[in-house]
Amino acid sequence: MNGLRVGALLLLSTPGWEAYQYYLTDNLTNINSANWTTTGSVGASSLGLAASESGGGALISRIPIPDGTYEAEVRTTLRLTSSGGTYTSYLQASADAATSGNGSGSYLAFEMQDPQFDTDGGCTASFLVLQRTGGVVSLLSSFVSACRDGMVLRMAVHGNTVLVWPDQDTPMEFVGVTPGAGQPGIGAYGAPSGNAIAQVQLGTIYRAATNAVNSQTLAVSAFPRHIDLQWRPATAASASIGFAGYWIYRDGIYLRRTTGTSFSDETVSPGEKHEYAVYAVDQHYTSRPRHR
Repeated sequence: MNGLRVGALLLLSTPGWEAYQYYLTDNLTNINSANWTTTGSVGASSLGLAASESGGGALISRIPIPDGTYEAEVRTTLRLTSSGGTYTSYLQASADAATSGNGSGSYLAFEMQDPQFDTDGGCTASFLVLQRTGGVVSLLSSFVSACRDGMVLRMAVHGNTVLVWPDQDTPMEFVGVTPGAGQPGIGAYGAPSGNAIAQVQLGTIYRAATNAVNSQTLAVSAFPRHIDLQWRPATAASASIGFAGYWIYRDGIYLRRTTGTSFSDETVSPGEKHEYAVYAVDQHYTSRPRHR
């Protein structure tokens, strides 16, 4: 025996989810005034929502979020054929929200600024997560990441957490945001000809609860200096909102996360006893436990 004792381990996984569906999909070849309030100077085109290099603005949804909350997801697909322009997703935005010019209204925003293509066809851009309240703009985060023609940007707000997907499968999270009221939306400014927001989709936050899985199905191996955990992957309907990954707790305290189905705790010592919990968390963080 190695002197280690492993306490009970619980895995939470999703039940069979119904297919997730966005409540609005718009290719933006025309602007339906019943669906959108327009701020500034943006227009529809055969490519989608376009803004001249000298102008710009925003479309803020008139459609109430179906579940009656101010929490939602915005998913945009971009048409990028050349460098330049700014492309914005809004949540909890007032009808006059805009990041262009001197800015206006109130909002949470996920913005891609000034994509630049190099001579080999590679592209990088600056990304910002912003909040504007009371006329004051707060920068919640900024980073540089890759870009491409056809890239997909997603943004969601759930409680005090903003989630963004800069053309990637799992979200980046920003916790501690002050929740607000308002609608989803999109915007663009300073965009060269040929660049546009080719599609926008609006969705509610997926709120299905998770179910416990019998711990008898888990594999646990204890060694003098590490404990290895392995579990069966959680499953979901192919068109569901999908998984963000697995959150691992030790003795009730958040330890780490992984997108895989195994984990090795290498911070243990001989003679210790620990209890682990593993949670499968969806892309909207509905099932995320609080960090304690």
